[in-house]
Amino acid sequence: MHIHIQLLPFPPAPNLISDRVVVVIDILRATSVMVQAMSQGAREIIPVKSVEEAFQMAKAFSPNDTLLGGERESRRIEGFDLGNSPREYQAEKMRGKRLILTTTNGTKAFHAVSTGKKVLVGSFLNINGVARRCFELNQDLFIYLSGDEGNFSLEDAVCGGMLIDRIIKKGEKSFTLTDASRSAHILFQKFEANIVESFYLSEHGRDLVDRGFEEDLPYCAKVDRTDVVPVFKEGVIRIS
Repeated sequence: MHIHIQLLPFPPAPNLISDRVVVVIDILRATSVMVQAMSQGAREIIPVKSVEEAFQMAKAFSPNDTLLGGERESRRIEGFDLGNSPREYQAEKMRGKRLILTTTNGTKAFHAVSTGKKVLVGSFLNINGVARRCFELNQDLFIYLSGDEGNFSLEDAVCGGMLIDRIIKKGEKSFTLTDASRSAHILFQKFEANIVESFYLSEHGRDLVDRGFEEDLPYCAKVDRTDVVPVFKEGVIRIS
């Protein structure tokens, strides 16, 4: 298995990922929200690029089973039901619901890698489930970090490094790591004993603290809260 991680969030060439499993990671906070929502019974998530697209898409569905979620500048969008804190996405709100989600970085990332052979949603919350799925699929892997408005994100790289660590420790296969993958793995080992420390050191993590979302940092750092592995296919995220 060849494992590559893209440390900067620019769209990869379609032919680079068309025969690879892709894992999208946006720890603070889009993929953490997605995994949380699906683990709490959400029917499906539709990630969209813009606020306008979200409002327009919502018109096609019944308001009784559809919610709007997301953020701009880390805060809930006016007229939306939910923001971008995974703590909001509990079973009493999510069970059986469709979620239309738009965020600054994470929802755009899925459209950037839509040509991947299989596109999975990764976070610390479901890291072992994702690692197991990647190991079982036994195909070349491309880990895509959504970053922070075009910049490198420390917390995303640490999670990518943990995913690599979990996969290679399952053993019994031959693994080839790119230099980027080795770098992320080493970075994870630096923070392995205290994952949330990397959040407080990261620019985006500090920004969330300044904006009043500090409680989201330890929540997003929880490891293996669920085994669900959401899959992005044809514009929609579901459990499959």
